[in-house]
Amino acid sequence: MSKLPARELILAKAGELFHLRGYGAVAIEEIIAATGLSGATFHQNFSSKSKLGCAWLERLTKRMSIMHQSFLDRPGDRDRRLRKYFYSMRSWLEANGYRSCQFANSAASISPDDEDIIYLIDQYKRAQHKFFVELAKTLVAEKDAQRIGTAIFLLYSGAMTEAQNLKATWPLEDALACAEDLCGVVARA
Repeated sequence: MSKLPARELILAKAGELFHLRGYGAVAIEEIIAATGLSGATFHQNFSSKSKLGCAWLERLTKRMSIMHQSFLDRPGDRDRRLRKYFYSMRSWLEANGYRSCQFANSAASISPDDEDIIYLIDQYKRAQHKFFVELAKTLVAEKDAQRIGTAIFLLYSGAMTEAQNLKATWPLEDALACAEDLCGVVARA
């Protein structure tokens, strides 16, 4: 049995299942079975699947926020910034069986009644958009950063979705080339 506290074990196993199959496709019973805990222990920690989903998304948001801030704190060479980010996400995508954005995948499989989850997904996507705008500010004139950062966000989001759909990295590579063109970055391999 795991040495993790029950709440952490539930979050870890649920996260694995949600990422692999999508939030909407996973039942509480499957999470309980994956943890080896009793149903009572599950319900002592999470009163519903929605509460668990919110805790999972909050944890993901925090991790991504830390990653994005670390990236902005140390962006590296101007002409390699976009490439560094897109390539790190390409590697993550390949390592995770082409399962793309956990927020987008969750949004595609939830009920309109899951308002708390919808809110968390929206807040994350807004933060991700802001990250690309902030990144654009390091590459283009401030007056152009909002527009270009938004374009990069949309290129990236679409490319991640298509990379998942096609089980291929070329959408990310093409989106990167377009983003570099928008920013006037000299592309280098």
